[in-house]
Amino acid sequence: MKAVAVSARRRENASIGVGILITLAAALCALCVFQWWDAARLRKLVEDERKSKRDVDVQLAEKDQANKRYADEIARLEALRKDLDESVKTNKAEVSRLKADLKRSEFDLGRATNSVTVYKDALDKANEAIRQQNESVKQQNEAIKKIADDRAELAAKYNKLAEDYNKAVTDYNTLVEQVKKEHAAAAAAAEKEKK
Repeated sequence: MKAVAVSARRRENASIGVGILITLAAALCALCVFQWWDAARLRKLVEDERKSKRDVDVQLAEKDQANKRYADEIARLEALRKDLDESVKTNKAEVSRLKADLKRSEFDLGRATNSVTVYKDALDKANEAIRQQNESVKQQNEAIKKIADDRAELAAKYNKLAEDYNKAVTDYNTLVEQVKKEHAAAAAAAEKEKK
């Protein structure tokens, strides 16, 4: 009678152990599925970040090219403005000479006045164009700064995500070690019960 009771207890303990093992196996399967899903999500995030970085790099290159073009255009307009300034100085000298020679011809005075007006309009247009281009360069510089700030923010988010992933891996490894220790303890306890 005693031998039957002992084997029934062993069977009961063994079935409890099997139940625990099945539960742990199911939990590990669920953890694997979760990690696969998480790894896929992280790969997608990394790919999105890479694509975003490529887009930002392309935009920065385009902005740099545009800035170079604007700088060249500004330099050209500055040279044009200097030429126009020289022309205006020459015209002013011509106007002064024409004032001294006012008695000579009313026709010459009208022509000189018209010439000065045309040059002044051209100078005003050139100055307005330079002002507009300076505003455009300023806006582009602000856009580049914003893009750089956005890129830094994305890099910080990615670093945080990598930290979280590394912590999850460390936690998983710790859990695996705990499960191994529990299995070893359960095996040792089963060995003791057999003796």
